[in-house]
Amino acid sequence: MNITRHLSVAACLLFALTCVSCDTDRRYPPKLESEKSFTPPTQEQKLWALATTAVLTESNRRRHDLLGGCERTPEEIKAWQDSLAEWWGVHDRADLLNMLNWIEEGGHRREFDKIARLLLSVTPETLVEIKRKAASDSSTYYRINRIEIVLKYKDEFGEKSIAAWDYDRYISLCGWGYIAGYLSEEEAWRRIMPAARLLQKTFDSWIDLGKNHVVGREFWSLEQTQKKGAYIRQCYERLLTEPSSPWVRLKWNTDLSQQQENKGQR
Repeated sequence: MNITRHLSVAACLLFALTCVSCDTDRRYPPKLESEKSFTPPTQEQKLWALATTAVLTESNRRRHDLLGGCERTPEEIKAWQDSLAEWWGVHDRADLLNMLNWIEEGGHRREFDKIARLLLSVTPETLVEIKRKAASDSSTYYRINRIEIVLKYKDEFGEKSIAAWDYDRYISLCGWGYIAGYLSEEEAWRRIMPAARLLQKTFDSWIDLGKNHVVGREFWSLEQTQKKGAYIRQCYERLLTEPSSPWVRLKWNTDLSQQQENKGQR
């Protein structure tokens, strides 16, 4: 491949990473299963589902045993309304439902997977050129971080992509939406349990899920990784060994089936 070809491929890849929303190559089920009838999950199932968000909950210094990580007080309602507006652009119920739908339709998995596909045809020489071009352009520099993360983890993650990062936050959003008053408690659990079952089916262990979440966060934001990346990894490591950790207390293969939910109500 000559230098002109290197430049062409590098330019195409960097341009493609600005057009992820145009990507229609992959469909993003697994769509969450719909529940025609709703029976509240058992307490054990609720705790398991909340444990999928443990890295985020731990880093925010919130409680692992409460929906949304806290009691629903006037102060917390206001705090989470403000936080959702600042970090997610969510100002009301409609915004929240749109954000949940965005995650279900692809979230950050879409970009991770698109980069992985594009990199299949990229030579080491072209990667050098991509990095050179991005380093000289502040508007594209952050994308090099994403490219390098995909290069490092695409084969290990495979079809899992960064599903834990997306769906851990989906579950968290349901909890925060409940605290903020945008979802009822029943609506939150109705959405959470299918997401929890998807995560249990997709990953093999708390170690597996937690690593995927951490890598997904590093893919999401180089700036936030530089600010809090080491702390997030410390939270992840602590959750694997701390006796009070939900990951230590709850078995990965806890029965999350709807039949078990029904059985728990008899």
